[in-house]
Amino acid sequence: MLLSPALVLAQGPGNNIQTVVPDGREESDSIPVGTATTYLFSAQAGHSYSVEQGRGMNRPTIPMMVFGGCPGSSANDTSTMAPEVTLNVGFPQQRQRIAFTCPGPVFPPPSPNYAQAMIPNFNGGAAYNFSISVTDTTLFSEKWKATSNADTFWTFTNSSSAPVHVGLILLDAFGNQLGQNPPITINPGATFSIDTTQMPQLPRNPPGGGPFSLTGSALASEDGPPGAIRATEVIVTTAGGPCPSPTCVTTSETVKFATKIQSR
Repeated sequence: MLLSPALVLAQGPGNNIQTVVPDGREESDSIPVGTATTYLFSAQAGHSYSVEQGRGMNRPTIPMMVFGGCPGSSANDTSTMAPEVTLNVGFPQQRQRIAFTCPGPVFPPPSPNYAQAMIPNFNGGAAYNFSISVTDTTLFSEKWKATSNADTFWTFTNSSSAPVHVGLILLDAFGNQLGQNPPITINPGATFSIDTTQMPQLPRNPPGGGPFSLTGSALASEDGPPGAIRATEVIVTTAGGPCPSPTCVTTSETVKFATKIQSR
């Protein structure tokens, strides 16, 4: 069995059980005839994941079943969706890829969720040799801002070949979740735009009439393949007189909004 730190072996009754780190690394494994292996990994609320298995040219895969382990999560088979990977070179299918999201709330932290991918080798005549990877596809932004003279603008573009659902969550400076926007369905090639003025969950009239100022971080889940959603974020600040007017001055700051792997 595997000795890599990303894939740690643990035995369970009637089934091989292994824990996987969702960092995108591809690991090799072998499932003996007449057994199944379940791959477990921690799934965080507000995050999204993609599980992929493959065997190489002209070596068909055994169907993999994925369970998100999070309330409200459902698996989405993205095997035939672009981009990033040529999934079906030859016949029959040699790669399989399944995505899912873990809906929030992010804060307060819920009980740990454990997702699982199960591959059975009960009908094969030989050991099932293959590779598997789990990727956290959540998009992260280190900051956003909504004040009396600043707002944040986001765009999400679907670069894949099928619809993708995106969930945007804003956290304040202390990690508290500021409501949750309903999932957005983005068609192939389409772009969805939203900004902080369109979010009713942001308290623009603080108790006591104090100044309106909100900052924090953001994350977005997606149920497509890795790289399906391309996101942008811009914080726009105005100064001087009211806009539009000759004395209005506008500045913009671009903030990276990407997965942890893309940010490396």
